[in-house]
Amino acid sequence: MQPLRLVQYIQHIYNLKMTLTVEILNTKALNLLSGMENLNLIRLNAPIKTATSEKLSSQFAGALKLTNVQYDMYQKNLQENKNEWERNIY
Repeated sequence: MQPLRLVQYIQHIYNLKMTLTVEILNTKALNLLSGMENLNLIRLNAPIKTATSEKLSSQFAGALKLTNVQYDMYQKNLQENKNEWERNIY
């Protein structure tokens, strides 16, 4: 039996797939990675969404899709929650 290289040995012992984060410095590197993915050597995952400078209120405006009744109940519940914190508890 031939000796395994270190990476192969670790993968063999722990039966792991490795995940790496790579910073692309040149489009040639992206082309190489794409080629390796086509050969089923690696899997490229979609980039993780980073924080934007867009306000959260703009990002989530209208996301709840509530009816008027649901919206009124939601607003009432929010106001009740706020009032609980504004009262003197001692």
